[in-house]
Amino acid sequence: MTLWIQRWCDLPEEVWTEIFSWVPPDSLIRSKCVSKSWYSLINSLIKSPDFVNKHLRNIDKNVLSSTSTCLVFCCVSFACGWQDLYKSVTVLHDHHNSKGNRREEHNCEDFRLPNLSGKLNLALANRSHCDGIICLANYKTLVLCNPAINESRILPKPCIERRGFVSLGVVLGYDSRANDYKVVRFGHNRLIRDQSESFKIRAEVYSLRSDSWKEIRVQLELDCYPHAGKGIFCKGAFYWHLQTHNTIVSFNMFDEVFRSALLPNNLLVERRDHLIQLTVWNESVALFIFPQIEAVTKCIEVWVTDGPCSWIKKLTIRPPVDVAFPVAFLKNDEVLMKANRRRFVLYNIHSQMLSEFTFAENTAPDWDFSYVRSLVSVQGGNQSRS
Repeated sequence: MTLWIQRWCDLPEEVWTEIFSWVPPDSLIRSKCVSKSWYSLINSLIKSPDFVNKHLRNIDKNVLSSTSTCLVFCCVSFACGWQDLYKSVTVLHDHHNSKGNRREEHNCEDFRLPNLSGKLNLALANRSHCDGIICLANYKTLVLCNPAINESRILPKPCIERRGFVSLGVVLGYDSRANDYKVVRFGHNRLIRDQSESFKIRAEVYSLRSDSWKEIRVQLELDCYPHAGKGIFCKGAFYWHLQTHNTIVSFNMFDEVFRSALLPNNLLVERRDHLIQLTVWNESVALFIFPQIEAVTKCIEVWVTDGPCSWIKKLTIRPPVDVAFPVAFLKNDEVLMKANRRRFVLYNIHSQMLSEFTFAENTAPDWDFSYVRSLVSVQGGNQSRS
C-alpha cells in the first residue's frame, strides 16, 4: 500500500492538476491534509484564476450530465423564535424502481453559510446565486459569500441613497464579455407632481472586478405602486414580472440596459383571476399561468417567448396531486411545485411520475435556487471564466 501511494504521489504535477480540476471543492480542500506537497499544490491551484476557471468549466459539465440537482431552501422555524435554517435537498431525476414508480431519493441536510452573525437578517434577505457565489441583501447591507470555500464579503455602500428608495429586487449574475460578476439592484422612488403620484424606476450595478457601484439610467416611470415577482436569469439577462402592470422588465448584463415590454393581450383575456410567474424552460424565458382563487391548483399553463414581444402556449400541466402553485422547471422537464406549507412535489411532464419531500414541522420552507459548489472567490481575485 505504501508503494502504491508513493507511485501516486510521484505523478507529474500537470497530471494532478487535471485530476484535481474534477474534484468537488469540499473534497479538494480536505485533500490538503494528505501530504505537505498536496497542501502546497492545492493552495496554489485554488489561488490560480486559470485553475479556478478550468475547475468551474468541469463543474458545469458535471452539472449538465448529472442526474441530480441540489436545491437550497430557506426554512424559518416557528418553534425557535423564527430562527433561520437553510437546508439543501439533493434530488435524483427520473429515478424509478423496477415497478416503474418513483423512488424517494432525496437527501436533505443543513446548508452551512459562512459566519454572517450580525451582518444582516437572513430571514428578510433577498437571496440569489451564480457559480457557487450567493448574494444576500437587505435594505442596507449586501453580502457575497461562497460556502464551499468559506468566504464572505460585505459590499460597499450602494450609490443610490436609501431615503425614499424602495428596492424591488437584488440579483447576482455573470457578464461573460467583461469577465465580471455583477450585482443588480433595482427599485423605485415615489414622485408627486401636480397632486398626481408616480413611481420612478431606478437601478444600480456593482462590479466585483472594480469593487464599485454605479447607477444605471432607466427610462421607466409607473403610475401605481409596482410589485415585482422573483427574478430569473436567462442567456445573459435578468427578467422580472411587474405584477401590478403586466409588464416584463429585463436587464441585459452585457450592455447594462433596462428594457420593458407589456405582456400581450392574449395572455390577459379572461385571466384576471390568474397568477403569472416567470421561469426558465429549455433555455427560454417561460411563464407559469395558474388560478389564484382556488386553494388548490388543478391546471397550469406554460407559455414560452416566441420573439421579442410574442408568446406561445406550449403545454398545460394537470398535476395528479393537489398543489398550491408551481415553483420552477428543473432538469429533464421536471417541475418543482409547492403542495402545502411543508411539502414539495417534483413532477415529470412526460412520464407523469412524481416524487414528494417534506420538511420538518413548524417550518416554512421557501425555495431559493439550484446550487453548485465552486472555487470562485468573492474577493475578486480569481473569478476568471474566459
